[in-house]
Amino acid sequence: MNFNQFKSIYPSAFLTDDTKNDQNYLTFPYNNQWIHFDKKHLTSSEIKLLYLVFNKTVSAQNTGNPQSKWSDFLLEDQPHLPIETGVYRIIQFDIDKKDARFDKKLWLSSFKSFFKDVQEAFFINDHYGLLIHRYSDYSIAQDETIGILQTLDDDFSTKTSGYIGQHWPISLDFKHFFKEEQAIFFNQLKRNKQVFSLPDVALSYYASDALSKSPIIQYLKKDLASHPETKELITAIWLNQGNISLAAKYLFIHRNTLQYRLDRFYEESGLSLKNRNDLLLCYLLTI
Repeated sequence: MNFNQFKSIYPSAFLTDDTKNDQNYLTFPYNNQWIHFDKKHLTSSEIKLLYLVFNKTVSAQNTGNPQSKWSDFLLEDQPHLPIETGVYRIIQFDIDKKDARFDKKLWLSSFKSFFKDVQEAFFINDHYGLLIHRYSDYSIAQDETIGILQTLDDDFSTKTSGYIGQHWPISLDFKHFFKEEQAIFFNQLKRNKQVFSLPDVALSYYASDALSKSPIIQYLKKDLASHPETKELITAIWLNQGNISLAAKYLFIHRNTLQYRLDRFYEESGLSLKNRNDLLLCYLLTI
């Protein structure tokens, strides 16, 4: 379907060149852009259908790559497992800021060379793709993956984001796990660090709908929105697990300056960011 056809069915749909950081929209990559659907105009069945449609769409765009058992299993309605046994993980990647000389095959070959036991790696469309590898005693950690992508970005003049999936035993459920990981990646892309995994985003992703329905949370969020420097403070404390010294370094300020801001925030709100329960509540307000 082209955009006008989607627009005729969902008049509120629109395209952007970048992802929209708004939990109220359902977002998919579409022809080197992003298409957005307002969730309040969608039923649960329509949401499932759109996920199906766009998985079909990106699969159809994969004309430059040979079909494989893995792509058939993950992207098509193929019930057959691509392999009989084993535990596997999918790393998703999305490449931005490519120039006309960008070589997809060379990039993919370079990316694969960093991993052991790679089962399959392919682009699904012009900028998004997957790498599937088998679990082994040594699996590259998140920090190492960040280093790999930064190296490739320097070599290829690109900006790449990645999602490190969980290890799952191969079964028919594997496809359903991938679909959910894919939804998480698309939803959290551009709003998180360059490379992330489920533990990094589980709270913000799974709690967002419940938070949007709470009048208390919405009131507190509105109040917090008028103090953007406070949101930055909360985020720094949360990302550094309550460590004041590390949070000060994250914000490029002196530890005493950060302590002063914490004390002032406590006086104004009655919430202490040194208390883990208060910190959790405040972090939820930033989602």
